[in-house]
Amino acid sequence: MGLQDPLWFARLAAVPGISYATPAELDVTKLRRRNASPEISRYPDLPPTLWWGDTTESPASAHVLADSRKATTARVLRNLAEVLELPGEPADYHFAIQGVVSQMRSRGGEGPHVFAELERLCWLDLQLIQACPEVVIYDHPEDGQQYAHVTAFKTLLDLYLTEGALGDAARVLPIAERFRQGDTPATEKARTRMAALAAEDSTR
Repeated sequence: MGLQDPLWFARLAAVPGISYATPAELDVTKLRRRNASPEISRYPDLPPTLWWGDTTESPASAHVLADSRKATTARVLRNLAEVLELPGEPADYHFAIQGVVSQMRSRGGEGPHVFAELERLCWLDLQLIQACPEVVIYDHPEDGQQYAHVTAFKTLLDLYLTEGALGDAARVLPIAERFRQGDTPATEKARTRMAALAAEDSTR
């Protein structure tokens, strides 16, 4: 059986199952390599490889900020929006989004807009991993198929539990369970809070 060619897309919104709109203020015509397409190299007994000119790094991956810690939040978000408009593999988009989520978790002091962006990006990443679950699946030599950690689950649960938005937290749990991340301190805390609320309602 032949090895499957890697999936790539012209932009995040081209991934089937993804609902994403380009920010109105972003001029995509200024993005270099937005119309690039790869060639596929095939060698016996090796997985096919995408080549973007003289590199295997996609335009999306290459556009990610080298050190977002030194950039303003506005710059970080703009860069991510640009990345999501460039050709790449699903994993490129996932790691770009997850990197920004991880970076912005420490920027909550800047105001409520940070939490709104965190929520938006986390749900976007959950859309992506549901559409392309292979981006977070890997084979362990001893334990078989495993799922990589996805920052969006804990981030969303932390946000919703802090706000008391248990209904929103309940939406996260089945997705976390599907990706074998339903047995964490964050998910257990959510279940405990929801069980307590249900018990309280039953006594009224």
